Amino acid sequence: MGKPKYLSLDVPSSSAVSVKYHEIKHFPNPLHYHKELELAYIVKGYGTRYVGSSIKSFEKGDLVLIGQELNHVWMSHNDFYNQENDLHTEAIVVKFYPDFAGKDFIKIPDVSPIKKVIDEAQGGLRIRGEASRMIRKIMHGMLTESPLDQIVSLIQVLNLISKGDDVSILSNFDYHKSSNPKEKDRMNKIIQHTMLNFKRNIPLSEIASIANLSKSAFCRYFKNTVKKSYNDFLYDIRVEFAIKLLMETDMGITQICYESGFNNPSAFSQIFKRVKGVSPNKYRNQNFISASD
Repeated sequence: MGKPKYLSLDVPSSSAVSVKYHEIKHFPNPLHYHKELELAYIVKGYGTRYVGSSIKSFEKGDLVLIGQELNHVWMSHNDFYNQENDLHTEAIVVKFYPDFAGKDFIKIPDVSPIKKVIDEAQGGLRIRGEASRMIRKIMHGMLTESPLDQIVSLIQVLNLISKGDDVSILSNFDYHKSSNPKEKDRMNKIIQHTMLNFKRNIPLSEIASIANLSKSAFCRYFKNTVKKSYNDFLYDIRVEFAIKLLMETDMGITQICYESGFNNPSAFSQIFKRVKGVSPNKYRNQNFISASD
């Protein structure tokens, strides 16, 4: 992945909601962000989803709400780049601004649950369970609805998310709750640089420079904001990537160690156990058994 790119809505400014059905060989987008919120439903396909600081696998049925200016990308699995097979990817993507139903709509007290969803989407929301099933059905219907009906349907979707009992914030910290644009921009730059470079050593001086802070000031700033040290945050990112490799490949633990950005198998196992509570081998075995049951 290269430097995150700014992408804007591809519909006339007079449109309140954009609803698109994409049928492609694989996702082409680079790591990117935009001022619109984005609700993405994977109809077909699988691979890796990057949202903010989150690295997770995606597959058919995946449903995620992305907040404004939050870095994200869906990377199709390598299988989809093989021109000799007939694999392809399908997705329904809904894009909208927070004021899609009018500038005063979100200020109505009765609409506060929807406002909360829009606010929490700044960290990315994954929707599962019954709410996901209902929302996916509504999104299919939105493809053929009038612009007015799309607005009504989107309100219904956001209301379902607000009531969902299996909705989780993807980013593993709450910087997205900040109302200070300057601080949000600073933290976004830190995350961008980390997500693009986590597989190599990132010197403290380098990441502090990205934040335009001295090393000591950066350490205090990051700890106060994220409630953990930058090294622990970086380890979390690497462990999440290691989990993907444990679950999706037959790589040995030593190879996964180096592929995930660690440079010492013993240290990798210790850090993995500290983060997940079990060793990499045990994690793989436990989850393989669970998936087979």
